[in-house]
Amino acid sequence: MSLPLPAHTHRSAAPPPAPRFTDLLRSEWVKLRTVRTTVWCLAATALTIVGAAVLVAVKARSQGPHTIDVTVNFSHLGIMVGQLAVIVLAVTAIGSEYRTGTICVSLTAAPWRARWLAAKAVTVAALCLVAGTVLSIACFALVYLCTPHVFGSFTTPGVVRAVVGVGLYLCALSVLSLAVGALLRSTVGGIVAMFALVYVVPGVVAISPLRELERFLPAGISPPNAGWTIMQVAPEWLGGLPPWAGFAVLCAWAATAMAGATYLLHTRDA
Repeated sequence: MSLPLPAHTHRSAAPPPAPRFTDLLRSEWVKLRTVRTTVWCLAATALTIVGAAVLVAVKARSQGPHTIDVTVNFSHLGIMVGQLAVIVLAVTAIGSEYRTGTICVSLTAAPWRARWLAAKAVTVAALCLVAGTVLSIACFALVYLCTPHVFGSFTTPGVVRAVVGVGLYLCALSVLSLAVGALLRSTVGGIVAMFALVYVVPGVVAISPLRELERFLPAGISPPNAGWTIMQVAPEWLGGLPPWAGFAVLCAWAATAMAGATYLLHTRDA
């Protein structure tokens, strides 16, 4: 005569509960802050952006007055180089998972792939948003205070948006960079692709018959590309789109790349 097994011996075939999004964010933050590359990239970003602002501020003390929009633009000169460190940080955040093979561990621990990739993107974007905003405010204040006379103030329409826009620009740029790194599954490949997109393609388009399309490129080193319009007091004067329209174009690039990366994460990285 067989006896029924105790209830606690029956195995449940139910799948494990999905981790909360906050748990994934916490996990990705631990990864990001414990990687040496993150520290070096943030240091390089701060050094280039603040260093350029210090040089501009020193020179501004011996020059005549400037308008407020010129002062804002001068405080942003370091972003031309500093954004490369942000690209490296974002691409490395995902590329290192493929290079070291930890992508298998990550997807095993969090098989909900779209949620995992979103958590990684949000973590990187939040870090770049905060760092970019703080650096931009500090650089603008430095250049503004060192300029003998500025026509206008921070209450001038568009100034606050242009200063805070640095954080928004670097935030969206980091998401685009992370998505490109995920699409290519390579740190080196992602950095090279983003370098070409930011530093090479705008220059080629600007001297070609397609120069009108430069306004719709996501990033670059100066206007009129879409990304930089959010950091300009009056981008329309430089041939760019309206500020929020340009930022929307940059976000559209990032969202499209993220959608492609999510799709391939489900179909290719099985």
